[in-house]
Amino acid sequence: MKLDKALSIDDLQKLAKRRLPRVVYDFVDGGAEDEHCLERNYAAYRRQYLFPRYLVDITTRDQSMELFGETFSSPFGVAPMGIAAMAWPKADLRLAEAAAAANIPFVISGSSTATIEDVAKVWPKAWYQLYIPKTNAYTEEILRRADAAGLKVLVVTVDVPIHSKRERNIRSGFVRPYTPTLPVMFEALKHPAWVFDYLRTGLPYQENWIPFGEPGWTSRQLMSFYAKEVPALQTWQTLDYLRKLWPGKLVVKGVLHPEDAVKAANAGADGIIVSNHGGRQQDRAPTPIDAFDAINKAVGDRLTLMIDSGIKRGSDVVAALCHGAKFTFVGRGMMYGVAAGGFKGAKKAMDILRSEVDIALGQIGCPNASKLGPQFLYHGPGA
Repeated sequence: MKLDKALSIDDLQKLAKRRLPRVVYDFVDGGAEDEHCLERNYAAYRRQYLFPRYLVDITTRDQSMELFGETFSSPFGVAPMGIAAMAWPKADLRLAEAAAAANIPFVISGSSTATIEDVAKVWPKAWYQLYIPKTNAYTEEILRRADAAGLKVLVVTVDVPIHSKRERNIRSGFVRPYTPTLPVMFEALKHPAWVFDYLRTGLPYQENWIPFGEPGWTSRQLMSFYAKEVPALQTWQTLDYLRKLWPGKLVVKGVLHPEDAVKAANAGADGIIVSNHGGRQQDRAPTPIDAFDAINKAVGDRLTLMIDSGIKRGSDVVAALCHGAKFTFVGRGMMYGVAAGGFKGAKKAMDILRSEVDIALGQIGCPNASKLGPQFLYHGPGA
């Protein structure tokens, strides 16, 4: 199957799996432990049924959405994904370019393989994700750079208190210090296009961390240094510290409990991304779509609620908006796209989701995405 023939995110996943060596594909695709949470995320959206309303004028359909003073063309954005350039050279920049073309948010990962400044040049409406390091001076310098680059939204990820146990990564060889074994290298040779790119560009650097390392450090040395700094101890006092430090919008990513949502609102957060880190942290975590309603009830009138984890279809986006989410974010689906074809693949993933959102709006008789709500959710027998 060629990239232009891909009809769904699943199709892009198959293309990505074919191009990537197992060690990289498993890093992109895998979750924690038995990966039950990963599957539950997808299954939870399959349980969401949309109640259609007919005899509605749907001649024109508008899926644009306002978020933090910006109007975006679709109600989904690109979730932060670390070490993206393992999947495609300069993948962060290719994703940012595609997001700019689609006019949707792109969240720069805290372990990005492109600098804050380079991404901001490509897409000034990008956001920055912070994994809080142990050293406050590093935090302050990163946020100074993000502010100087013109970024308006900081996404503080709080659902990585410690490193998780990702067994698929361990089995396939994606473990620190990222030194490939002979079996890993032999398997990679089955994917010549990826090998060619790797030999041409080498192991990518976490570029925003280069100033904190020693001159001449290799990518592996920098990754090891980063892993010792992140994650740091995080408390609600940490969030207070960041709120005082960051002048723009502050979003807390990884909240699943309504009491934590209340605390985030009290700490001055402007938004929350309800998330279980795509099933990559705690295998027994609840799914965000199942946890969302309680959080919405607790703080939905106080801050902007968003959601990620498990979204594969435009109808998943629509279902999340019906629950009250103001916006959604997609990680793996975008990574499958960029891994399959760089900028063109990333754009293909966004085009697929945009088309599916449009179809879902037309099918349920809601010509404006901003009007979605619980009235379009079916809770009857079988749901």
